[in-house]
Amino acid sequence: MRVLITGGAGFIGQHVASRLRDHGHGVVAIDLLLPQVHSDPEGAMLRFPGDVIRADVADEQAWTGLPLFDAVVHLAAETGTAQSMYERERYERANVEGSRLAARAAARAGVPIVSLSSRAVYGEGLRAEDGSLRASHEDDPHSPVSFYGETKSRAEGVLVDEVRGAASAVIIRPQNVIGLGQALHNPYTGVLAAFLARLREGRPLSIYGDGTQTRDFVHVADVAELIAWNLEHPPRLAEPRILNCGTGNRTSLTELAEYAAAASPAGTSVIEYVDVHRSGDIDHACADLGRLRALGAPLPIRTTSDAVADFIVGSWRGDVASSQLWDDALDELDARGLVDGP
Repeated sequence: MRVLITGGAGFIGQHVASRLRDHGHGVVAIDLLLPQVHSDPEGAMLRFPGDVIRADVADEQAWTGLPLFDAVVHLAAETGTAQSMYERERYERANVEGSRLAARAAARAGVPIVSLSSRAVYGEGLRAEDGSLRASHEDDPHSPVSFYGETKSRAEGVLVDEVRGAASAVIIRPQNVIGLGQALHNPYTGVLAAFLARLREGRPLSIYGDGTQTRDFVHVADVAELIAWNLEHPPRLAEPRILNCGTGNRTSLTELAEYAAAASPAGTSVIEYVDVHRSGDIDHACADLGRLRALGAPLPIRTTSDAVADFIVGSWRGDVASSQLWDDALDELDARGLVDGP
């Protein structure tokens, strides 16, 4: 099978491509290689185990003259929650129009498509009648609180509309994905990259809020395995398959900082709490994995602490940006009126 991967030179794309190659599949990528995501675009192209076509998936011309493919994995997207609140046109174009064109290409070729959505479509985590936190289920209504979440919700809709009756579709909603290869210089995504930068500089680990917020952190290799499984076990043509992707376990941001500090070659670190709230942030998120179990799909095999250690140790000598970059990003959001706090 020859698989076309949009955003294939990126963090998740590289892991998906390696997994597919190791199981005998061919891969080709379409990737714009934006500087915000790729500090070394040429290196990213070299690491990809196949051809990389440098093009914008939201541009119709990018979809002409492509080599033949047997399936599409659609990963290309703008992903910064806070940044989406003021870069709306950019996020809408990449996430909604890019998804429309990827789905249209799959439908035209009559091949299956696996598309990555986001846990952001659920918005704030729901609670049970007794007030306890409840994991998000695939059938829960969409209630995004960020513009990023809105674009991912709409992207799901346009994808389903484009492929209906022409190609099988899988929509995967990952929780917070971590692992080697994620951008170490992008201040709008990934709190672990900020922790890494501060650990290397001997600075306290900053947490926005009181640290009790919870997330479901899943290792990128487990995400890649689920994507590959869905390519190898496509659903029926009649309706899309929608799946959560996570561990099903909650980790507080304080616990995440403690895991990062424990894995650091520099040893322990002080944790500081910053009394701010960024527009679009939520307090709690976690995935219900019941549908994965019912399907017999692969469940994650790595714990959050192991995933954090893998990232910190493996990235320690990487090209990490100055931690000041994250301070500057918060200042920019504050100047735009997107931060609440003293």
